[in-house]
Amino acid sequence: MITNKKFYIIAGPCSIDYQNIEDIYKIAEIKVETKTGKKKAVFGARVVGLKSRTAYNPSGKGMGIDFEVYQKNLKKLISGSLDFEVYQSVKMAKKIIKDTNLLVATEVMDPFLQLSVMEKYLPKEKVLVWNPAVNQLGWPVKIMGEYCRKNRWYLGLKNPKWYGDEIIGQTTMEKTWIGLAHYTGMIDPRFDQYLFLIHRGVDVYSKGDYRNLPVHQAARRVKVSTGARLLFDPSHIHGPKLRDSIVKATIEAAKMMIDEENYLYDGVLIEVGRSKTDTEQHITVEELDHLCQQISQFRDLVEPL
Repeated sequence: MITNKKFYIIAGPCSIDYQNIEDIYKIAEIKVETKTGKKKAVFGARVVGLKSRTAYNPSGKGMGIDFEVYQKNLKKLISGSLDFEVYQSVKMAKKIIKDTNLLVATEVMDPFLQLSVMEKYLPKEKVLVWNPAVNQLGWPVKIMGEYCRKNRWYLGLKNPKWYGDEIIGQTTMEKTWIGLAHYTGMIDPRFDQYLFLIHRGVDVYSKGDYRNLPVHQAARRVKVSTGARLLFDPSHIHGPKLRDSIVKATIEAAKMMIDEENYLYDGVLIEVGRSKTDTEQHITVEELDHLCQQISQFRDLVEPL
């Protein structure tokens, strides 16, 4: 008997702005048919206001809608003030939660400067935050874990971009990913339901047309080791070159099994709609609707809490 049929869909643009926020409201209205009637298909929405970019752009272009306020808050912190301004994405997230009841999910670059503001304006159990794949240090993740445990928020851990050599049955990627999970303080029966691993692939020479190569077996080993739930990130795995394969690959991932009783993936974090960043790896809202209909035939899609 399969025990983890529940499947969490978290979808939305790579970065939020005032032009694409309407896509989130369309996403929130997607419904699927069940034995007891129709229900909402999407659990959460991506509402990302500050972006991790390979190269810093002092003009703020491509850095996200929160860039200007972040700069102001950083200067306040350095001068000794904790009277931070509210980020635009936090204002948007608050309204989205109120209007749709969706969970809001966002990438966090600076745990203190971002989460201290979010904590004042966003409710408990309605937020998921995750670390950038380029940041694999335990201490920032520990801070994120403290906020998440305090507010009963969900915490996502993206795997490192590198893969590395196998050391005592683990690659260096797996060892780091497992280590981050322990830093969160959420490998604990009181909090483990709030912890998600996020598989976004690895950047290796042999990746071919993938933006990042999927390593499902490594993700499986980390899930089994930590006991955390696992999300599939097809957008950063397939990227622009394989964008047209994202829907099919996500359905296939939702069918993957660890063994006869357990699915590998517990959900998906996927880029949908329009965005000024990573535009070419987004699927459309209509494609997301199709994806939801297909997965709902064999998995139980989780509605907003």
